[in-house]
Amino acid sequence: MSRATDALQAARRACARAAWVTGGIALDAAYATARQAAAFRARGGGRRVATGPEGSPTVRTTSEPPRGGRPPAVVLIPGIYEPAAFLDPLRARLEERGHVVAVVEELGWNLRTVPDSAALVAERLRELGLAGVLILAHSKGGLIGKELLVTEPSLARGMVSISTPYGGHPFSRIAPTPALRAFRATDPVMLALAAERAANASIVSISAEVDPIVIGGTWLEGARNICLPVVGHFRILSHPAFLTLLDELLDEAGAGGKSPPPSGTKQQGRIVE
Repeated sequence: MSRATDALQAARRACARAAWVTGGIALDAAYATARQAAAFRARGGGRRVATGPEGSPTVRTTSEPPRGGRPPAVVLIPGIYEPAAFLDPLRARLEERGHVVAVVEELGWNLRTVPDSAALVAERLRELGLAGVLILAHSKGGLIGKELLVTEPSLARGMVSISTPYGGHPFSRIAPTPALRAFRATDPVMLALAAERAANASIVSISAEVDPIVIGGTWLEGARNICLPVVGHFRILSHPAFLTLLDELLDEAGAGGKSPPPSGTKQQGRIVE
């Protein structure tokens, strides 16, 4: 094969990847816009826990319940500028699987500090009588979830985080709002969370191959880090690859968990680090 042919093929691959990334970013923005609009319409109508007709917590079963045992209760923690209803598609999916699902409407647009937000989540879980829950968190929600794992270990058994900037954001220091500037790697809260490494073993950190928001990546030392072949910070929440993986992780949690795959291996198109 000639050098000219090699160069042409390389150029075609580069163009195809550029189109994949560009198209993915556009779809990501469209997904976020649609979810924000849906969340705005649903604001005030969200449920704090899956309830039965009499208002008491209940577990709905499906024709194919999760393998290996009773599904764990789950608390949903959204990202910054994401009201609770932003994650309603995940809530509905979890409830269909039979999970009791807690949401925390009091977080509002999620602009409080990480410690204050974690305290709100802990208060809601105690109010609902839930303990040993699995945290499912998006973006900043993963920082809040880790804070909860550190400060209230009896309330949470582990966490699956998606698109969480554990290492901070390189442009956070010049962000226009205090809530966004809090993501800088040198922020005292970020430094304190990074120093709490024991909790990392109970965290699964899921990331997209290309995340236009979390530029620094979502790598968390000691955690189970999984990168999916997806473009997007928000759209990953509805991507079939993520939903399939989430079902598997929930099944593992219901069965008591299992050891993560060896470092650096690939499974079913995933990069597991």
